[in-house]
Amino acid sequence: MNQIRHNWDLYVSNGFGEKKVFKKNKVLFHQGETGKGFYYLTEGEVKISVISNEGHERTIDYVRQGELLGEQGFMNNSYATTAKTTTSSTLYFFSNQTFNSLCSEIPEASIMFTNSLILKVRLLAESIVIINAPAEYRLAHFLYKLYRKTGGHNLKMSQIALGHYIGTSRITIYKILKQLEEKGIIELKNGDIQLLNIQKLESMINLFFHSSANSEIQKINN
Repeated sequence: MNQIRHNWDLYVSNGFGEKKVFKKNKVLFHQGETGKGFYYLTEGEVKISVISNEGHERTIDYVRQGELLGEQGFMNNSYATTAKTTTSSTLYFFSNQTFNSLCSEIPEASIMFTNSLILKVRLLAESIVIINAPAEYRLAHFLYKLYRKTGGHNLKMSQIALGHYIGTSRITIYKILKQLEEKGIIELKNGDIQLLNIQKLESMINLFFHSSANSEIQKINN
């Protein structure tokens, strides 16, 4: 992630991308809206949400500094999510034309963009499935998502923030974290979360996905 951020910081420092500064609660794009490009976040935070079939808004991710967002909107495709700033934020907008110019000059940018898009599509699909899961699975998935996005085993995030992200109380977060620690999946150290066993974390998440898939199959058969 640090290398990816370094590269995109280099691109914007070389004049690629249009700098945009937004206040808190500014909607960057809506789900279903035709896209004209994507963004790179250099300062602040952006909430990513989807509208369920019942019309309810569900938060599925928070984009932090050094990450791309809105990749689905490239080449006039529709945005699959809604993006809204949670604080004053600075972003660089890459229009289709700007990104094509960047790729012509630096072909590596195309590969980095594609890898980011593939990861986001996978995370989106998983997040939508796990929205209604019990809190322990939502938290496990969120921790795993952070690991995949950052590549680090040491996660610096408060229990209050975790509760905000997955939609539950700090007390519930504390109880789940202690359970994960007892299972040897994580270690709580000086306020940080150390990921000790990624394989166990993956197995826990996969167990939920398999159970959900079997439930859907049973519904179809019935």
